[in-house]
Amino acid sequence: MAQFIPPIDPETMEHGSEADIARAMQAKLPSGYLVMHSLPWVNPARDDVDAPAREGEADFLILHRQYGLLILEAKGGEVTLKGRTWYRHVKSGLKEIKDPVRQARRSLWALKKRISHICGHAIVNQLLISVGVAFPHCIFNDVPPPDLPVDAIITMDDLNSIETAIVRAFRTGGGQKELTILQFDAIPRALAPEFRVYEPLRVSVDATAETLARLTRQQLQVLRGFDANPRAVIEGVAGSGKTLLAMQRARSFAVEFSSVLFTCFNSELAKWIREEMADQLVENGGHVTILNFHRLAADFCKRAGIDFEVNQHDTARWWDEFAPDLLAQAAMDLYPDGPPFAAIVVDEAQDFSPSWWDSFDYLWDSNGPIWAFLDKAQSLRREPIEPPITGAFRFALDVNCRNTRRIVACANAATCVESEPFELAPLGRPPKIIVPQSPAAISGLVQQEVRTLLKEHRLEPRQIAIIGPASKAKGPLSSVPNIDGIALVDDAAAWRAGEGVLCSTSRSFKGLEADVVVLCDFSGLGSLFTVSDLYVALTRARSHLIIVAHDRVAKESLDAAFAAALALGADE
Repeated sequence: MAQFIPPIDPETMEHGSEADIARAMQAKLPSGYLVMHSLPWVNPARDDVDAPAREGEADFLILHRQYGLLILEAKGGEVTLKGRTWYRHVKSGLKEIKDPVRQARRSLWALKKRISHICGHAIVNQLLISVGVAFPHCIFNDVPPPDLPVDAIITMDDLNSIETAIVRAFRTGGGQKELTILQFDAIPRALAPEFRVYEPLRVSVDATAETLARLTRQQLQVLRGFDANPRAVIEGVAGSGKTLLAMQRARSFAVEFSSVLFTCFNSELAKWIREEMADQLVENGGHVTILNFHRLAADFCKRAGIDFEVNQHDTARWWDEFAPDLLAQAAMDLYPDGPPFAAIVVDEAQDFSPSWWDSFDYLWDSNGPIWAFLDKAQSLRREPIEPPITGAFRFALDVNCRNTRRIVACANAATCVESEPFELAPLGRPPKIIVPQSPAAISGLVQQEVRTLLKEHRLEPRQIAIIGPASKAKGPLSSVPNIDGIALVDDAAAWRAGEGVLCSTSRSFKGLEADVVVLCDFSGLGSLFTVSDLYVALTRARSHLIIVAHDRVAKESLDAAFAAALALGADE
């Protein structure tokens, strides 16, 4: 049976003439034919740009690889041509109707132009295009008009052998070469294309960001009541607003005290906090010093003239055991009359070693105000250390107000971390996972996803972060400087300034966030990419998460997490 676009039901057709032809083609026309019914077209006026476009409709368009394309116009009832004018016989006499041959030829030229524009001149030059007129309720004896060959006329006598009549009409257009399969497939795509109006991700991303920012502000407003506590330990899940609350606490400390230290583990996080608090630092006379611990120790030692050379052979041990002592010595040398800070705020406290906490005794009065924020699930250490703060008010934040509910569900299931999405948070799109045919294809897949986000979904480079187990220099994108002219940068400050799409690692990006995260080359969990790294990577995405797995095994390790994210919206 022929293929019909769209699928047709003759019983629902408005015109009986078209219904009878459709029934005949459904019954007698074999496979190899493609039939389009009631195909509309619009064509701009050729001579006058201000004139309205010409509109028309082909009753039937019939396509075959060997025979070509036939435009068939159908006319019901008795019809007469007199003096080059066509009439239909009605009870009151003759009623003028449109010239069916001209109708078919207008459709021919309009659709031919469309095919040429979409598929190219080569296909049109090879394609046999013919026109025909069907009178399914009548027969004729007279000589037809000169623009309508007798073989192009189909009558009621032809309905039982409709294929023979259609082939006969095809051949009135002359002989051409047979279409290739690719050429044949291209024509219906040009005349009846798939056309989808879609909402760019940018729309939902911006709406989600606005909603989540409002929810975060509400959470911070509630927590402001805890400011009366000078010493506190706040443990919270990813996205619960810990860093923003820490910044809020640092601001309030700066109003009360002449000097405040805000420290954390991640250097990129410290840079972002300095950017965000730049205005407040000016207003408060620079009372808040914002440095990650590594920079804090290095700066103090440099100012004190103390040699500060990191042991590159055992870096972690050197920072844990030697750097704190050097910092303490530098503080005593620089501030012999007393510690330099009146209050301290510590973010990412789960990554601070016991000796780091000991060095704080030389930076501030150990009985003074101090707030610490942590998430043990994000710890870089196998056994996170509880902040040794005596007399501290302790509070847990278990509601995530950064991510969509689907991202929270995915992260929870993938890492066995228990956190609750804010009940008013957007559901969000399901996370997307892609499996390459081989590891060599990872780079191309990531580039294609980023290209789609930038072009089709209208996102800005500063809204996209690519996170992987390895840095850009050591990962699949090492030889890729840009994607369609958009730079790939490894500096988060440059990324925030809009200079490119960020390529980073989970550990460098910890504490930060992006509207869309592409987790690149996920190959499963191990010593180089721990469950903590996965938890961080997944929860950095505010609105949408894309994972390009290393292979199918890695993808299967996340199947349950993706199922949890999909199930969340099953009833909505």
